[in-house]
Order: sequence, then C-alpha cells, then structure tokens
Amino acid sequence: MFRLAAAPYRCLIALIAVLVAGLAALPAPCQTAAPALRVFDPALVDKTVDPCENFYRYSCNGWFKRNPLPADQTSYGRFTELAELNRLHLRQILEEAAKPAESRSANEQKIGDEYASCMDTAAVNKLGIAPLQPELDRIAALKTPAELPALLAHLHNIGVNAFFGMGSNQDFADSTSVISFYGAGGLGLPERDYYTRTDAKSVEQRQQYVAHVRKIFALAGEPDAQAAKDADTVMAIETRLAKASLTVTEQRDPQNLNHPTDVAAFSKELTHFSLAKYVTVVHAPAAGKANDMEPKFFAEFNALVADAPVEQFRTYLRWQLLHAYAGTSLPESFDQETWNFYSHMLNGAEKQQERWKRCTSRIDHELGEALGQVYVARYFPPAEKQQALEMTLAIEQAMSKDVDGLDWMSAETKVKAKEKLKTVMNKIGYPDKWRDYSKVEIVRGDALGNQMRVHEFDQARDLAKIGKPVDKGEWQMTPPTVNAYYDPQMNNVNFPAGYFQPPFFSGKEDDAANYGDMGSTIGHELTHGFDDEGRQYDKDGNLKDWWTKDDEQKFTERADCMVKQYDSIEAVPGVHLNGKLTLGENLADLGGLWLAWLAWLDKAHDSHLDMAAKTNGYTPEQRFWIAYAQQWCTQTRPEQLRTQAQTNPHAPDEYRTNTVLQDLPEFAKSFSCKKTATMVSPKACRVW
Repeated sequence: MFRLAAAPYRCLIALIAVLVAGLAALPAPCQTAAPALRVFDPALVDKTVDPCENFYRYSCNGWFKRNPLPADQTSYGRFTELAELNRLHLRQILEEAAKPAESRSANEQKIGDEYASCMDTAAVNKLGIAPLQPELDRIAALKTPAELPALLAHLHNIGVNAFFGMGSNQDFADSTSVISFYGAGGLGLPERDYYTRTDAKSVEQRQQYVAHVRKIFALAGEPDAQAAKDADTVMAIETRLAKASLTVTEQRDPQNLNHPTDVAAFSKELTHFSLAKYVTVVHAPAAGKANDMEPKFFAEFNALVADAPVEQFRTYLRWQLLHAYAGTSLPESFDQETWNFYSHMLNGAEKQQERWKRCTSRIDHELGEALGQVYVARYFPPAEKQQALEMTLAIEQAMSKDVDGLDWMSAETKVKAKEKLKTVMNKIGYPDKWRDYSKVEIVRGDALGNQMRVHEFDQARDLAKIGKPVDKGEWQMTPPTVNAYYDPQMNNVNFPAGYFQPPFFSGKEDDAANYGDMGSTIGHELTHGFDDEGRQYDKDGNLKDWWTKDDEQKFTERADCMVKQYDSIEAVPGVHLNGKLTLGENLADLGGLWLAWLAWLDKAHDSHLDMAAKTNGYTPEQRFWIAYAQQWCTQTRPEQLRTQAQTNPHAPDEYRTNTVLQDLPEFAKSFSCKKTATMVSPKACRVW
C-alpha cells in the first residue's frame, strides 16, 4: 500500500551524495521508511490491562509506548500517523512539480511554483510586509462609515474574516436552490465563549490574546504604546461581536440558523451599512433569496457601525488583515508569533512544525484538487475504490434492516427513514469532475500574492453558485485528506482516498478488522443523516419535519441519555464535556459501530466464519472490537484537551472508545465482562 521509500540502492546512492557533496539532507523519499501500519495490530495490545476495565488502554498502550507525543504536535494519533505519511507522499509530488520544466502540466506548474514560493523563507523575509502595504493603505484611507461596505467587501474577497461572513449555500427550505447566506464572524479567538467565560484560565487566555495582537501590531511597525492601545480596541470590538453571536452548541441546531429573507429586506435591516454597496464590490447578487443566519448578531453589527469611531474600524480591520496572512506568507517573526499563541499557548505545542509540512498543508488547502489529482493517480487504484464502495453498500443494507427492527419508531416514520437512506449518495475517493484552476494565477516568488489570488478565486467560485443548480458532485475535502463527512443538505457521504489505507483499511486484512475500523466510520457518517441535526432534513436535503410527534419525543428521550452520559465526563480538571455539543458525533459513533457490527455479522454468516477460531490469540469478535479501539489511539496535550472540550463537537478519543463500548452488551459478551465491570454501563444508551 505505502510507496514512500525508493528502492534501497537509490537511497544508498543519495546518502553517498550527501556525504560527498555536502547536500543539506537526504531526498524526501529516503528520509522516512514506511512503517508497517496495520488495521488490527496485536502488538499494540497491553495484556496487563483488564479489557473489561479500560478497553482503550488495553487496546492502545502498546501504541502509546511506541509513539511519544512529538513536540510539534498538540495531539498525535492514528489519524495523524496516516496524515503524516500522506503528507510525505504530497511532499514528493510537490518537490517534483517545483522543478521548472517545460513538460510540467498547468496544474503541476501551479502546485510546484506555489510550493516553491512558500518554501522560500529568504524571499518572504526580505519582502517583509511590503506585499500587504497596498491593503494597509486601503484601510488607512477609510474616512467615514459610508466607505466601510466597499472596503469590507474587498477584504472579504481576499480572505479577511472581518465582522461577518457572506457566501453561498443551499436554501434550507429548498435544497435544489443556492442562495446568499450571511453569518456571524470576525473573531480571533476560537469561539464566542472565549470572550465571556469568567474562570481563571479563560481570563488568562484573553490576556494572552491581547498581548498577541499587540505583538503583531508591533511587528507591523507600530510603536509599543500605540500597539497596546490598538490591541485593546480589537478586543473590545470582538467581545461586542462575540456576545451577540450564537454559542457553538446553539449553532448545531439548523433551526437556529434558518432565518429566510431576501437581499432587499435584509438590506433594510442594516440601516447604517449599505448592503447595496457591499454586494456590488463583493460581486454577489443584489436581489433574490437570502438567509440571515444570526439576526441578533447583525442587529449588533448595525449598531456597532452606527456608534463606533471610524478609527476603531481601521484598527480592527488592520488586525484582521495581518491575522489573515500572518503565516507562511509573512516574515518568520509573524509566523512564529502566530504559532506561539494559537498552537503553543492555546493548545500546548512545544515546537513549530517544519516549514515543508506547513507548506504542503497549505497547497493541499489552496489547490487541493490539482494536487489531489496527482495523488489519486499514484496511490488510489480503482480496485480499492470498488472495495470501499462494496463495504459502504453493505453497511447501508445493515442500516435498512436495523430501522425495521427499532422498537421505539412507528411504521410511518420508518418508511420515511428508509426512503432517506435509499437516496443517500455515496462518494468514494475523489470527484468525478476535477476543479478547474485555470483562472488562478500562481507567480513563483510571490507567496503572499498567491495566497491572495487563491482567496479571490475561491470567493468568486463560491458566489457564482448563487442562483445556479446545485452541484452534488462537489467535494468539501481534498482527496488526500484522512477524514470523512456527511452533508445533510446534499444527503451524501464522502470518503476521501487518503482515508482508505492502513491503519484504517487494508485489502490484506480480514473483514473483522476492516469492518471494526473503517466500517464503523462508514456507519458513523451514515448515522449523521439521522442524528439530532441530520434527522431534521428529509431525503431531499430540505429542513423539513418528517417525524411523528411521538417518535420525535422518543428520539429526544434516548438522545438525552447520551447528553447526560457525556456531560459527566471531566476532560481536564474543572472542564467537563458538553453533551449537547458532542451529541451528534456521539450518536454517530455508537450508531456507526453498531451498523458495522451488524454488516460484519451478516458477512461472517454468509462466509461460514468460525467464530470460535482464534487468530493471534483473538476470536473474530474480539478482533472487531480491538480494531475499532485501535483507530482511536491518541496522545493529547492537556491544553488541547481543554480546547477540544470547549469547542469541538467530537469527544476526546478515549471516550469515543470506552463510553461507546460501555453501551454495547455485544462487546461485553465478546470479552466475558461481568455486569459490574467498568466497561459495562449500568444504564446503556441507544438510539440507532
């Protein structure tokens, strides 16, 4: 599966070249040998731990011993393990593409020159903030609030997240229609509650944030006293915006984000901000349907425009501009300071990732399908795509049977649920039609300009969707990504090519391992269509109630069991998980693993698998559960755990293992766990 390392003799020749010619380092393919990753790995099991007391430690302690947390990571697990290997694949592709040659394709020129520009720190440092000066001058020229709409539209076009966000999305009421969406934005801290929590750690983080903003202003040339004053101004404006914003938990309910209007009516609400001027410059429709996602926020934004001094707008916009580009496009001093606050202070990283890693991730983000097209051709053969599709179809069939057997759901709602399941679109690996980047200009040596032009391209492409038919073939993740997602309005599941590799999937391993691991992920994404958020959309992706009132009440009662279950978990001292925030993912974890179990049992039955036979000392059932647990082996810093508990809809990986398995009697039976064991919940939760 992994094709990272060149043949041994090629790396030996490269080593000789390093010694003789004094080269800086070995070529990328020779630096790291491909580890033998497995979906089920008995060597990772710690038999000194009772599986009925802590199955996560039982399954993962061997992995923890092999994999101390790297200094440049805030967490490191099996997902990171594969993502890092994929990043080595991408590095090799990019370094080859970065070599100027007439034979390069248009896409190879773009990804290669963008990578070379990002890697050229000497050029970036030499240019300083000069590439941003025209934009800084544009902000400095703001004289009156009447000029703000045109300026803000321009800044949004170049990727500056100031005040609010505007883009295209499917109409909640009619998923075939793409309309204008206006949403809250403009915050520099992870989410709104960072501005409002009163505990000592949150107060400290706000102080650190103000100090960070001050340092960025100082690096941009402001005197210390002015930088300190401006940082306070930024904090005051962002706090005001934050208090008017929805919480991350409130944002999970689409009903809270559904406020249909039209551009003309929305414009009348913004009495101090000319939406007409804004849409003209941003190149968005001046009429037609729209969604005001957070009316309370926009009322406060309108008041802010009316009463805040113009000089405060200039200060805030200057910060947002610097913040947007203070990574690999600006000198290392900006890059380092940004890492210091966001990665080190907030999330505990001890060392910044190497430049090539960050540049590779940048190209994957900016030109992901151009890069992904090369990646897929090398690393995702058609046979693997077919295997993935077959597993997905098997788990969908298991879900259909499971719905039939639900004792709490009425026959009427079951019919609607199965109709929705039948219309789910399965997208495996990569898009059928690749994105066209011909309009993106990439100039070698212009790292900041390249980033700005990519933002302009993405913004124009997004806004051009408004009023046009929905493209159901579009992807929100790039092909090399080690992740997956369900889109409730598209009603489709999406599994990028980068995911279908060990340690999550392998054609060389048995079904028990593959279904326990990748199968649970497929089931997870399918279950999202029926979690507390996804269940509110019908088979066509419309936000429409298709449940009977009685079934809805029964669903809520069962879901509340999981809310309380996860609320009781203390991620770090003094910080509990938010059961409502993580509910959708928790439902998908439990439901997805159950569906994978059912699908695997069907396949095992059809193949007459001997359930008593042992491989590596484990029965097929035990291998299924261990493979599930081993996908979550993860080392995480306490700072990252705190951030995750406060902002992330996913529970930490330990609880995605133990808490899920505690609710499944089938697991306890496989390991002969007593009813009093820790891994057996006295009150098991179950929805799907």
